[in-house]
Amino acid sequence: MIKFSSRSLQFSAALLGGLAFNAAADVDVSQYAKLLPEGASVGFIAENINQQKIIADNNGATFMLPASTQKVFTAVAAKLVLGDDFKFKTSLLTNGQIANGVLNGNLIVQFTGDPDLTSGQLYSLLAELSKQGINKINGDLILDTSVFASHDRGLGWIWNDLTMCFNSPPAAANIDNNCFYAELDANQPVGETVKINVPAQYPIQVFGQVYIADAQEAPYCQLDVVVHDNNRYQVKGCLARQAKPFGLSFAVQDTDAYAAAIIQRQLKRLNIEFNGTVKLPQKPQQGTLLAEHFSKPLPELLKKMMKKSDNQIADGLFRAIAYHYYKRPASFQLGTMAVKSVLQKQGIKFGNSILADGSGLSRHNLVAPKTLLSVLEYIAKNEDKLHLMETFPIAGVDGTISGRGGLINAPLVKNVIAKTGSLKGVYNLAGFMTNARGEKVAFVQFINGYSTGELESKTKRGPLVQFESGVYNALYKE
Repeated sequence: MIKFSSRSLQFSAALLGGLAFNAAADVDVSQYAKLLPEGASVGFIAENINQQKIIADNNGATFMLPASTQKVFTAVAAKLVLGDDFKFKTSLLTNGQIANGVLNGNLIVQFTGDPDLTSGQLYSLLAELSKQGINKINGDLILDTSVFASHDRGLGWIWNDLTMCFNSPPAAANIDNNCFYAELDANQPVGETVKINVPAQYPIQVFGQVYIADAQEAPYCQLDVVVHDNNRYQVKGCLARQAKPFGLSFAVQDTDAYAAAIIQRQLKRLNIEFNGTVKLPQKPQQGTLLAEHFSKPLPELLKKMMKKSDNQIADGLFRAIAYHYYKRPASFQLGTMAVKSVLQKQGIKFGNSILADGSGLSRHNLVAPKTLLSVLEYIAKNEDKLHLMETFPIAGVDGTISGRGGLINAPLVKNVIAKTGSLKGVYNLAGFMTNARGEKVAFVQFINGYSTGELESKTKRGPLVQFESGVYNALYKE
């Protein structure tokens, strides 16, 4: 892991205000950019932290898609607003009284967006009711999700990815990442319908119109998913015969209905009688605390978010930051306002940048490499308090750059720590390395519009590996 000496972290006030980005650069990134496929755009900027000097600048002021490097903004803002002691809380409350094993009143389940909450943890929480002698609820089930407001997806999320689990809605009620899977049995004769099985633990319906295609038609087959109300999914299309069953994952669409169904099933498993209705009030609910569950603390959530590029954690924190900063129900738009406000107070200049979410999934996001570099500067200067560098993936070791082709050989392996950012046509990096003289280098790489066309399946990453190997070895030797 890269460590900064106390001497290397001595920054002037001028540095925080932003370096002079027109300084002469020592590493010519443009010569390596020629290795990339035609049509790709490269924004790259690097700074020698010890010398407070820009050593590479190629379109460093150009707006591009940051993808998941945007999580660096979220991580810093979460540290500053929420603090290391922060944990998401899921609570059971009531406005009634317990008498003779009966809860005479409503059961209020208060969700706050815990992105790591599992159905098993929720079951253990509800089991606390049994431990208090409750075997019947004489009231309604109240789901309090008022901590978040408006849509549970960011503006600019791609419509045809919405059924994918990496795009699951980071709602206030978030159970098992709001993701489930179904199993398809395509070992049927040509023309027959594929069988779809949904594991019993999921309160979901998946029905299909998928048939087995012959060898001539199979190459043209495509599976489509149509979402209906009440978490019903229709799979259409065709596919070739498959000898073994295979699974498909889907994002939960109606998160409140999903949570309510799971809670009612779990109450039944616990032999707690419930015959009331489910209500979804818009206002926060008050009541006597019966039990509560806490997530892991913020440092552990951030480590998972950064190492694995976890979108659920990023967007859960994005709105949690807004909720705690403004003390009101948080939308994605309020998250944008909060993160920008917090970081601007630390000297980060966003200008006309667009931050639409905390994960980087949105195609509306627009950030210049130099803006993200200023956040890396802030991390370096304040690492003794932030402890964020330990959350970055390490080249050749862990996280999303454990097998990054251009970084897995010496002297880069174990020497580069970087947050990745990947979307269709996007290959980004933002992080730190130690050069040959032992000096610290911060860098931001934005590559947008990357395509190898018809060779996509065979040589997709070849040019990228050559580019990154060349650039980062040059930075190391600089």
